[in-house]
Amino acid sequence: MQHLAQHVHANVRLPKITYHFAVEPGKVFYWDCSPGSEIRALGERVWLTRADCDYDYWLEPGGVLRLPRHERISMSTDADCAAEISVTCDYFDSPHAMRRWVDRVVSVFRGRRPGPILRHM
Repeated sequence: MQHLAQHVHANVRLPKITYHFAVEPGKVFYWDCSPGSEIRALGERVWLTRADCDYDYWLEPGGVLRLPRHERISMSTDADCAAEISVTCDYFDSPHAMRRWVDRVVSVFRGRRPGPILRHM
């Protein structure tokens, strides 16, 4: 069972989720990004600061910043109107979550009824 889950995990493209939001001029917006997140400026130029970085980024419309690890960023814009931003990240926040999901799917195909998913709050 574990061998099959590892094989599926290696070949399955993980689902992604995209958040869209606007940053108002003169305001600073904070976001905690998961590893592998992509931040995209959609309409206006966006200023970004990474918590552990010595310099800032300016994303022009259509520009993308990829974040390899979990980090907190702050964003703002110097435009006269709100700047649209999207953040795309993996739907599963950890390899363990993906493995549990794959195990549940495999159990359905093997004719077993999966148990309930318990989440810690």
